[in-house]
Amino acid sequence: MSAPARMPWAFVSALSLTVLISYGTIFYAFALFVDPMGRELGWSKSDLMAAYSLALGMSAFFAVPVGRLIDLGYGRTVMTAGSVLAAVLLALWSRVESYPAFVVIWIAMGLSMSSVFYEPGFAVLARRLGFVARRGITFMTLVGGFASTVFIPLTHLLIEYLGWRSALLVLAGFNILVCATVHAVFIPPALKAHPRSPDAPSRALPASARSVLRRASFWCFVAASVLQGLIAAGLPIHLIPLLTERGYGLEMAVAAFSIIGPAQVAGRMAMAAGERAFGMKGTGIVTLGLGVLAFALLPLLPAGSWLVAAFAALFGASNGMMTIVRALLPPELFGRDNYGVVQGMIAMPVRLTTASAPFLFGTLWAWWGSYTAVMILCLAISIASLGFFLVVLLLQKGREKPENLLALDG
Repeated sequence: MSAPARMPWAFVSALSLTVLISYGTIFYAFALFVDPMGRELGWSKSDLMAAYSLALGMSAFFAVPVGRLIDLGYGRTVMTAGSVLAAVLLALWSRVESYPAFVVIWIAMGLSMSSVFYEPGFAVLARRLGFVARRGITFMTLVGGFASTVFIPLTHLLIEYLGWRSALLVLAGFNILVCATVHAVFIPPALKAHPRSPDAPSRALPASARSVLRRASFWCFVAASVLQGLIAAGLPIHLIPLLTERGYGLEMAVAAFSIIGPAQVAGRMAMAAGERAFGMKGTGIVTLGLGVLAFALLPLLPAGSWLVAAFAALFGASNGMMTIVRALLPPELFGRDNYGVVQGMIAMPVRLTTASAPFLFGTLWAWWGSYTAVMILCLAISIASLGFFLVVLLLQKGREKPENLLALDG
């Protein structure tokens, strides 16, 4: 499929808006409903978070089939249905009275997550835009980075003035009136795909995607992504108690936490400006190197030091930039065919791991008796993630040399 003559910014902007709303209403807003639901229904925070973790885990199992459907041209159907499902589930949540029903709602929400978050959005952009998809994907991550900035205060106000049940109906309205409508109107219907083998549609994974699974560089890339995802998902929930344990006041801990979101967006903007200088592979090294630097700095900070802002900025920038690395580097490493499936194959282990990350960090804290072990683990994980990424580049370099020699011989 040939790339369009110019970037269709109306399409990219509209789709990016739906990603912002989907993350804001499904992913970020959940934390604000925990306290009012606990007070009214008598459910513990651990009970509520267990259902949320189940949704994240279930979304992993749908990642590859959803990517495959988008590769086959069903992006409009997948994303529209995902937004409609999210709206229905949020409405059902607003009426929930029993915990088993609540768990079922959030298990089903996993299917919606896999259909409306970054990976399906990236896949739709890649299919629609061809070679100029890089700019569209970068723009989508910039817009999506404001999801918590917009929807956390908005959801807080809705709960305060309307109550948590009515607030959920408003969030459902965003999904059905904005997201589902945009997906149905802006995403083109099924288009002719790139030529594939005759048996491709009948297989869960096409041959080119199965060949990626046989490459050590792919699994090293997955390992780097999983390790980085562990920190990205596990630490934010524990960051404020970690900082207060280390002698920071609550106000300073909250202020440091509030830097992470803007730093994610700033990191993505800097990445968009600097990618030409470093290339995507070099940018990946910088991205994971910032994570190592952040966790090497954290244990050295004196209690109450304003330098905690530097840690939050480094951590946030690394997280934000990694989203783009995971979106744009795989086509460069593993080929442009079956983008949605490859993204799903990467997302599946990442989501399965990140679903358990908050629990794992909490268990480590309880076992050690302080957050010191968590900080040490985060530093070790960030170093290991960078190490796996460097191995990816070494394996890729070794793979390219024979191909270059063959090209010269030809």
